[in-house]
Amino acid sequence: MAIHIPSRQLFIDGEWREPVLKKRIPIVNPATEQTIGSIPAATAEDVELAVDAARKALARNKGKDWASASGALRAKYLRAIAAKITERKSELAKLETIDCGKPLDEAAWDIDDVAGCFDYYADLAEGLDAKQKAPVSVPMDTFKSHVLKEPIGVVGLITPWNYPLLMAAWKVAPALAAGCAAILKPSELASVTCLELGEICKDVGLPSGILNILTGFGPEAGAPLASHPHVDKIAFTGSCATGSKIMTAAAQLVKPVTMELGGKSPIVVFDDVDLDKAAEWTIFGCFWTNGQICSATSRLLVHENIADEFLDRLVKWCQNIKISDPLEEGCRLGPVVSAGQYEKVLNFVSTAEREGAKLLFGGVRPKHLKKGYFVEPAIVTNVTTSMQLWREEVFGPVLCVKTFSSEDEAIELANDTIYGLGAAVISNDLERCERVTKALQAGIVWVNCSQPCFTQAPWGGNKRSGFGRELGEWGLDNYLTVKQVTEYVSNEPWGCWKKLLLKCVVLRPEFPDSEISLELRCFFHENSSNLAEKSAAVLGFRDLGLLRSAMGSAEEKVVAVIMVGGPTKGTRFRPLSLNIPKPLFPLAGQPMVHHPISACKRIPNLAQIFLIGFYEEREFALYLSSISNELKVPIRYLKEQKPHGSAGGLFHFRDLIMEDSPSHIFLLNCDVCSSFPLPQMLDAHKRYGGMGTILVIRVSAEAAHQFGELVADPTTNELLHYAEKPETFVSDLINCGVYIFTPDIFSAIQGVSTQRKERANLSRLSSFEALQSAATRSLPKDYVRLDQDILSPFAGKKQLYTYETMDFWEQIKTPAMSLKCSGLYLLQYRVTSPDLLASGDGTKNAIITGDVYIHPSAKVHPTAKIGPNVSISANARIGAGSRLISCIILDDVEIQDNAVVIHAIVGWKSSIGRWSRVQADGDYYAKRGVTILGEAVAVEDEVVVTNSIVLPNKTLNMSVQEEIIL
Repeated sequence: MAIHIPSRQLFIDGEWREPVLKKRIPIVNPATEQTIGSIPAATAEDVELAVDAARKALARNKGKDWASASGALRAKYLRAIAAKITERKSELAKLETIDCGKPLDEAAWDIDDVAGCFDYYADLAEGLDAKQKAPVSVPMDTFKSHVLKEPIGVVGLITPWNYPLLMAAWKVAPALAAGCAAILKPSELASVTCLELGEICKDVGLPSGILNILTGFGPEAGAPLASHPHVDKIAFTGSCATGSKIMTAAAQLVKPVTMELGGKSPIVVFDDVDLDKAAEWTIFGCFWTNGQICSATSRLLVHENIADEFLDRLVKWCQNIKISDPLEEGCRLGPVVSAGQYEKVLNFVSTAEREGAKLLFGGVRPKHLKKGYFVEPAIVTNVTTSMQLWREEVFGPVLCVKTFSSEDEAIELANDTIYGLGAAVISNDLERCERVTKALQAGIVWVNCSQPCFTQAPWGGNKRSGFGRELGEWGLDNYLTVKQVTEYVSNEPWGCWKKLLLKCVVLRPEFPDSEISLELRCFFHENSSNLAEKSAAVLGFRDLGLLRSAMGSAEEKVVAVIMVGGPTKGTRFRPLSLNIPKPLFPLAGQPMVHHPISACKRIPNLAQIFLIGFYEEREFALYLSSISNELKVPIRYLKEQKPHGSAGGLFHFRDLIMEDSPSHIFLLNCDVCSSFPLPQMLDAHKRYGGMGTILVIRVSAEAAHQFGELVADPTTNELLHYAEKPETFVSDLINCGVYIFTPDIFSAIQGVSTQRKERANLSRLSSFEALQSAATRSLPKDYVRLDQDILSPFAGKKQLYTYETMDFWEQIKTPAMSLKCSGLYLLQYRVTSPDLLASGDGTKNAIITGDVYIHPSAKVHPTAKIGPNVSISANARIGAGSRLISCIILDDVEIQDNAVVIHAIVGWKSSIGRWSRVQADGDYYAKRGVTILGEAVAVEDEVVVTNSIVLPNKTLNMSVQEEIIL
């Protein structure tokens, strides 16, 4: 009798919902190779809906419905789920078997374990109530302290195909017990029972949105889930390669992850064992679940004294294993999960033979099974430590064998792997077992057995097998945060400090155009013996944010450094007047609004001005004198012997600039100057904590592409660099030509300069030099310019975004950095220019999610769905049903009906065809990985472009992945 496969949709917000793109994935029975049904294929659009549902579920009734409800309430739902699973055990076991090929008996045992897992975490959820407000002993009677354990929030759970429902339970049960809302993304190769979990949750009345289930492919559903900014944690079980990508995506948001990855676990058999017992555990440890276990003890290390006899016993055990349709009674080895996995297993065996190993048994299709992905259990001997089979995870029924002669050799061979999930030791000498257990580099060690697993015991690995632990109380802790609460309980005033008045630094943003001199109240311990030293530390203002709340406001000493450069070749210098509305060297012919010297009038508490350039000093003397008299501020001219660039010039004269011990340094580049809102800039600099922040008034869309862009990430304080025609980002506050630094800039430049000396190709062109012809350009042989390009790493990573190009404006360091900067600009618009952000209702206007900019000349169909973090430039045309997420659409681009663009830049005059998809993983630091469609690229209908770079004037009529199309 055929087993009915329920036809399910995605489980989102407590309901079954069809995927936005209406796509499905066929289900193939690995025992028959026949298609027996289908599952929905989620994409980034569905991830958005699930995350939104999860966040709303946690916030519902101010959290009282779930997150801050009692553990006892959550336990009732978990026990109801366990009971329903037990009730449907027979049905679920059969679905598991035909979905992944697991023998029916094993699947039934798994379902028992699933129910037991939900019951166990129901108990722990109830226990949480008693552990709240656990007291912390502190050494002062005037304080009391306790600890709260709170749910971490919305969690993404990505699970594998070898134990579909059980691996889901390992994550879902503790996450729900902790009070989290979860989004489960099972493997596309085996998801049927995970979807049934959604039906079970619906049946027991689990609050909507607390568990959402998205089936689909990893790049289309798993990657958007891992990189989503509103998912607070990712728990992943799967391959190292995928785990590394998830960690990279999560790292951009400093998002916690737990990883249970691959393994190549050893089983060490000494010469004092019962051979039959040891052989049974060896067979079980490698071939259970058709050999598809991450912890499989697939490397047999057997003492040389018993090797031959032990291998004979193993062969006899393998000959008695029943290999059949997994639904047949007594089946002990079913098919591997898919055609791809079948080919992979056979390739491992054939490669081992080519490398010199001996196939002792199996490793081929059983003769009696003509259909299905069946492989006889393989025993491979004569294996060396350099062979692929010794070093890489097969995830199939293949055992490789090596002998040893001593305990030390056995330990060395056992630890000879990049993995560290499990290990087994079999010996009648328990003292030896204890020694070996301590020496094995693994998260789990089995003694005289292999593969037993209990919900109460921690599970997880070391090295490249991941980090964090599932199961037991450790599994619950994965989804909890710890909050310390400390209360001052004395009625007496604190009275341990006295006040000292100092002059220090703060600018009041509500008085941006006035100089403010107020007293700062700094507090010092009354027993302090060195107030002078502490005063200096405060005056240095290394952390303005922490001091601001205590200090009120005061005044600071600031210096301005103006980079004036020198005359072009063949021209004569003429002294400047303050009223000349031109830069010394016009940038691509664009005039500036005000000269930077005039701008200096608006720098609060200005103590000194330095002009840095390579004019003749005597010709500049009159100019300096007139400026100094007008501003009533000392001015010095510092002459360069060769052009150093803005950062380089600053560093070259650092000792002179620091003579007055300034708290802040303004750096103004007069070749790109406009009208500067300097007080607001200083306030923004302090607010974001970046070493340099550049904000300048609006420039025209026509001129915007001529300015290099730097912006500080307000979350990470990393200074990011973007400079590729940002006309979609033009607002009242974009950045250009002005830097604000603390004295830390000098040590930062020193570090970057040292790194640059070790690189061979760092010479580059400045904006001034790029405007000169090659015939007139002349640079010293040792010329290396420290310019704005090297400022980007100063707020964090000490990583250089350098390039070498004849075109100054061609400055894409990594495409995704542009997308990240775009998102930061859009985020800034909420405060500075909210009128520039788009809004929609899905009737006359498109559906808008998050921060979106749409140029007034762009045409967007009302049925399009756009956002978050999308910029649409001039004359773009967005078709019906199209979906745009985290992307930049430049001039004259056409996005046709039902096309999808995610984490991508689409270049000028390009076209994306109907039902096409342009998508990348969203890795901000990848050299390749964000799709850039160059100028006039045409992507035809139903073409998919993922993680690729497409250069200008290309037509794509077939799908590409991870390619560079030249």
